[in-house]
Amino acid sequence: MEHRSKPSFWDRDELLETVKETYQRLHGERPKPGLYDDLEIKALEGELAELKGDLIKKEAGLDV
Repeated sequence: MEHRSKPSFWDRDELLETVKETYQRLHGERPKPGLYDDLEIKALEGELAELKGDLIKKEAGLDV
């Protein structure tokens, strides 16, 4: 994702897909439709960071 002063729709769409893919890796299934669709860029970035942290813990055998 390119960094510009205002993210484009495509940046958001790409980030949203990454969040959904990371959720799937963590939980074994895609999130329910609409779960993340209304979140904005900053919220998606925060959610992605949290999911990645949980995924690291899961892969390390720690309780998530």
